[in-house]
Amino acid sequence: MVDENQTEFSVGLSDEEKEDLENLIKAYRNEQFHLSPDADIEDIQRQFAIVTEQITRVSEIMLRFDKRMKSFYEIVRLSTQKSESMNERINTIVKYIKSKTNL
Repeated sequence: MVDENQTEFSVGLSDEEKEDLENLIKAYRNEQFHLSPDADIEDIQRQFAIVTEQITRVSEIMLRFDKRMKSFYEIVRLSTQKSESMNERINTIVKYIKSKTNL
């Protein structure tokens, strides 16, 4: 079972990025925005600005993570392609050796 209060990330993010995300989550949990029906426009604008800033920061972190994942995907794809190529070569050598030994 996953702890709902857990905010630790360990999926290839740098320590700084992990800390940023953890701080954003903690700040969001601590700042429960409740607008009363008589809230003035300044409060609404302030809360909107805070949420916009938090979303921007999370988006930047996610874009950096996405860039890393694309690089990782390309490495895995090329590694698989190389492995398949090597297997084909090995199979060709094995077939050649078998054909020569049957003479």
